[in-house]
Amino acid sequence: MTTHSPVDPPHALADLMSADEPAATDPATGEGGPAVPAPGRTRRRRRRPLLIALALLGVLLLGGAGAAWWTVHQLGSNIHREDGVFDRAALPDAGPRPEADPAAGKAMNILLVGSDSRGPASTGSEAQTDFEDQRGNRTDTMMVLHIPSDRSAIRAVSIPRDSWVPIPGHGEAKINAAFSWGGPRLLVATVEGVTGIRIDHYVAVDFDGFKAMVDALDGVDVTLPAAAHDPSQHVDFAAGVNHLDGARALQFVRQRHGLARGDFDRVVRQQQLLAAIAGKTLDEGVLSHPLRTKDLLDSMTRTMTVDSGFALTDMLGLASSLKNVRTSQLDFRTVPTTGTGWRQKQSVVLLDDARAAELFTAVRKDTVWPKAAKGETWKP
Repeated sequence: MTTHSPVDPPHALADLMSADEPAATDPATGEGGPAVPAPGRTRRRRRRPLLIALALLGVLLLGGAGAAWWTVHQLGSNIHREDGVFDRAALPDAGPRPEADPAAGKAMNILLVGSDSRGPASTGSEAQTDFEDQRGNRTDTMMVLHIPSDRSAIRAVSIPRDSWVPIPGHGEAKINAAFSWGGPRLLVATVEGVTGIRIDHYVAVDFDGFKAMVDALDGVDVTLPAAAHDPSQHVDFAAGVNHLDGARALQFVRQRHGLARGDFDRVVRQQQLLAAIAGKTLDEGVLSHPLRTKDLLDSMTRTMTVDSGFALTDMLGLASSLKNVRTSQLDFRTVPTTGTGWRQKQSVVLLDDARAAELFTAVRKDTVWPKAAKGETWKP
């Protein structure tokens, strides 16, 4: 069963705005407007949207846009919500959910999913399928976003879509098959089973949402160390800076053939695009222009689905708690692997169980992450 977001009270946005800057008043109308930064505070205020956008694909941007509450009402209504994402009663083979480690305090773990359906929308307010009808779709992007208890950083662990893992009730298979077979509920249960990490919230964005965000920003720039040709899509990317509109951004993150490390490089490209969207938002001061901000967030939230327990007020509060995070405290990581192999006549990604367990333990306990091997980490 799916539901749409209830309207959160306007004081949630007002409280968040008052934490940074007072609202301005239009001399002609007497109506409130966007927050006006005090002298010397512009740089600090602009850093926050960069970190927020990168971490939650704009979910957290709802707390920094400075828009009127009716805009937040509309954005909240755009978001599609799923009931029963964490319900294990329907998945007896999954066993109980992992318990949160007391040592982790108020740390939060969010499963971020990117779906490349190339068909009827399966996420956001325009979704044409309900929970059960999502069977058959697959997820191309999976990240566990870890927000430390002290809100001092934002860390993301990418899980390659071809990772060979046990899926409750189905034996071993590629991890993205979990969504195809059982929707968000089975995917969450699979990720929790593999990692031992308790997932607090689920956020899914259709790839069309990425396209719309990029177009709303008038394109973004990504930098490649070498030229790349995609024989499947018949497109080329140059060494150095590439300016991408929405359509080309999708080609960029969809490329798999022609990359030296295949899906591993594709994961890095997904991380690059998220960083580019966040960087453009920062550099051009998008959040200081409410109308443009509204277009950006509207295009994104229309292709977004979250668990029914993730209220807009929760997102706003999380955004406010991350206001002191800096770019140096962002960390993209890919789950440690031993490379690729063949299982049941399929090319798959094989996890390095020992090293992955070290990383997952650090996430669970909210401690310092183990040192990454070459190719496992990427910084914007």
